[in-house]
Amino acid sequence: MKKFFIILVILILSLILYSRFINTNNFKIVENTISIPNLPNSFEGFKIVQFSDLLYGSTKNMNDLEKIVNSINELKPDIIVFTGDLISKNYDITDNEINEIKKYLNNLECTLYKYAIIGDNDLSIIDIYKEIINDSDFILLDDTSTYIFYQDNTPIKLTGLTNSNNIENTLSTTDNLDTFYNIVLTHYPDYIDTIANYNVDLVLAGHSLLGQIRIPFFGGVIKKDNATKYLDSYYMVNNTKIFVSAGLGTDNNFKFRLFNKPTINLYRLNKES
Repeated sequence: MKKFFIILVILILSLILYSRFINTNNFKIVENTISIPNLPNSFEGFKIVQFSDLLYGSTKNMNDLEKIVNSINELKPDIIVFTGDLISKNYDITDNEINEIKKYLNNLECTLYKYAIIGDNDLSIIDIYKEIINDSDFILLDDTSTYIFYQDNTPIKLTGLTNSNNIENTLSTTDNLDTFYNIVLTHYPDYIDTIANYNVDLVLAGHSLLGQIRIPFFGGVIKKDNATKYLDSYYMVNNTKIFVSAGLGTDNNFKFRLFNKPTINLYRLNKES
C-alpha cells in the first residue's frame, strides 16, 4: 500500500510538472498595459495582440492553430501583429496544410488591420510565406512603415524591420505625418540596441522564445543568432520599451519548453495620468 501511494504521488507530481512547466501544447495570454502621456482619447484602451514563432510543424499543428485563432478573437483586438516564423524551416508542408493555415489566419478578427513581418524560418520558404500572408489578409511590413489612424487625425506609426542594415530609411515614410507614438516590429531582439538610437517608443520582437528552456533565477538558456542578449520578456533601452514574446512553437533541436509556457501577448494603450 505504501509503495502504491509513493508511485501515485510521483505520477501526480510528474503530471503537474509536465502540464505546467514542460508541455508545449497549451499557451497563456500575457497582458501588458502601456502608459503614454500624450495618448489621444481615440486610442484610449487600444488593443494590440501579438503572436509569434508559431513554427508550425515543430510542436504546433492545425488543432493548435485553431485554438490560437479562437483565443485571439476572444480578446477582440484592434490590430493583430505576427512577428515572424510561421512554419518550421525543416517541415515539409503540404498544399492542403497551406490552404488550411490560410483558412484559419483569415478567421482572425480585429477592428482595423493585421500585420506581419518576416522571420528567419520564413526566409527559407519566402514565396510560400508571402502567399499565405497575402491570402490571409495580412499586410506584410518588409522594411517598410505605415500609419494607423483610429477615430482621429493623429496616427500611430508602425514599422516592420527585416534587415538592420538600413534602419534609417526603413523608419522613414513618404508623407512624414506627425505621430504621437512610434512602434517597430522586428523578429530579432538583438536589433534593439540599434533601433533604440532612433525615435522609437515601443519595440515588439520574437525569435528568442525567451531562451526556450528557462532556469529559475538564471533565465533563458538557448541562444540563437540575433537573440543572444535579450532573452527576457521586457526591457527599457534609452527611452524605448521592448517586449519580447515567448512565442508559440519550439526550436527543432529542442522540441520542448521548460518553465517557459508559450504565449499570446496583449498590449493595451492607456493615457498616463
